[in-house]
Amino acid sequence: MMKRFLIAIAIFTLFLIANRAAFEGYFSGDDLDNLSWATVPSADRFPFSKQLLTPTFSESNQRPTGAMFYRIAGLRFGLDFSRYIPILFAIHLCNAAMLAWIVWRKTGQELATWAITVFFLFHTALLEAFWKPMYIFDLLCASFCLITWLLFSTRYWPLALASFWLAYKSKEVALFFPVVLALDHWRRAIPFFLISANFGLQALRANAGRDNAYTLRFNLSSLRTTLPFYAQQAAISRYGAILLAPLLYFVREWQILKYFAGTLALLIPLLFLPARLFSVYLYVPLIPACVGLAFVFSRVPRSALATGLLLWCGLNYGALREKRKTELSIAQESRAWVEQLQKAHEEAPIEPPAFYENVPPGLQLYGMQGALRLITQRPMAEILNSELESARLLAQDRELPTLSWFQPTNRLTIQPHHFAEAKRSYLEFQVPSSSWQLKSGWYEQENGFRWTAPTATLMLAAPPGATAL
Repeated sequence: MMKRFLIAIAIFTLFLIANRAAFEGYFSGDDLDNLSWATVPSADRFPFSKQLLTPTFSESNQRPTGAMFYRIAGLRFGLDFSRYIPILFAIHLCNAAMLAWIVWRKTGQELATWAITVFFLFHTALLEAFWKPMYIFDLLCASFCLITWLLFSTRYWPLALASFWLAYKSKEVALFFPVVLALDHWRRAIPFFLISANFGLQALRANAGRDNAYTLRFNLSSLRTTLPFYAQQAAISRYGAILLAPLLYFVREWQILKYFAGTLALLIPLLFLPARLFSVYLYVPLIPACVGLAFVFSRVPRSALATGLLLWCGLNYGALREKRKTELSIAQESRAWVEQLQKAHEEAPIEPPAFYENVPPGLQLYGMQGALRLITQRPMAEILNSELESARLLAQDRELPTLSWFQPTNRLTIQPHHFAEAKRSYLEFQVPSSSWQLKSGWYEQENGFRWTAPTATLMLAAPPGATAL
C-alpha cells in the first residue's frame, strides 16, 4: 500500500512540475465570452435547471454543467486566471484516477494500470483541457462518462442513467458512449441508447437546416481531413506512431478490439466536423482506447513496457514544450489587452458601445466583447468594427471610445472618435485611427489592401496657413 501511495505522489509531483506553466496562461476569447453571460446577467436570466432537465436538443449548444462552473467560479474568482487552474488540474487528476480504477478492475494488472494512467495524464494532445477553462465541458463530460462506466457494472447501474444524462449535458460527444457500455452488457445499455436516440435524432434534424462550422458533413472529404488529423494527434507525432506501431501485433483479441471500437464510436461526430479540428476533442474518445491499450500493455514484457513508456514521456515532453511556447505567447497578448482595458476603465469609465482596431489573436471579437462586459458590468455592452462604415455611423453625432491594439508593443490605446472626423492633414492606413477620417465609399481592409467604390470621400484637417490641398 505504501509503495502504491509513493508512486501516486511521484506521478502527481511530476504532473505539477511538467504543467506549472499553465498558471502563466490566460483566458481565451471563449472563456471571456462565457464568463460574461454567466456572471454579468442576473441569476433569473440564467436558467440552469431548465437547460439541465430539458430533453430537448439545444441548437445554441447550451451546456449547463459547464455553464454552472463558469457562474460559480466566475463570481468567486473574477479575472484571476491562476485560481481556475487548480480546479482544472483536480478534475483531470480525478478523471485519471477513475480511469485507473476501471483499468484495474478489468485487467487486474498493476503495472498496466500505472502505465495507462501516465499515458492519459500526460498526453500532450489533451493539454488544453486542463490549461484552459474553455474546455471544462470536455473535462466534465469525461468525468460523468467515467462515473457512468463505474456504476454500469454494479448492481446500482440505474444510477448511471443520471450520470450519463449529465455527461451529455456537459458535451454532445457523449452521445455514442452507450456503444462503449453495450460492449460490456448490451441489454443493460438499452435505456442509455434511448436517451442518445432522443438527442441524436433532434441533432440530425437541426443539422439539416444550418451551414456553419458546427454543421456535420457526411462525406468522404470530411474523413480525409479528420481521420489523419486525429490519428496524428493521438500518436503525438510520427515518432509516437512508430513507437506504438509494434503494439498492433497484440491487437487481435475481441477483448482489446472492442474498446478501440468504442473510441471509434465516440469519434463519429468529430469525424464529420472538418471545420472544427482540435486535438483536445480526443479527451473523451481516448478513454475506451486507454482501457484497450491497458490490455495490450499487460501482454508486453515489463522491461519493454518501461522502456517504451520512458520514450513516450520524452516525446510528450518535447511536444509539450512546443505547445507551451505557443500557448503562453498568445496568453501574454490576451492578458495585456484585458489588463490595460481594466486599468483604463478604472481611471476613466468606458461608456459602450465601443469600437476596436486590430484584434489580439487569442481573443477575437467575442472575447473582447466579453471582457468589456465583465469590466463594465454591462450585459449588453458591444464592441464594433471601426472598419465598417455602417458601424461608424453610430458615432456621427457623438464621440465613442475606440480600442486600438498595437501588436508589436502589446499596447492598447483608447481614444474617442466620431464619424468622418478630420484630426490629421494626411491619411496613413497603417495608423488604425486614420480610418475614422473616411466617409463613404471605403471598404474594409483585406490582406493589407483597402478597396474603394468608384467614388469615395474622406475628411482631412487643414494645416495652419494652408490655402490648397
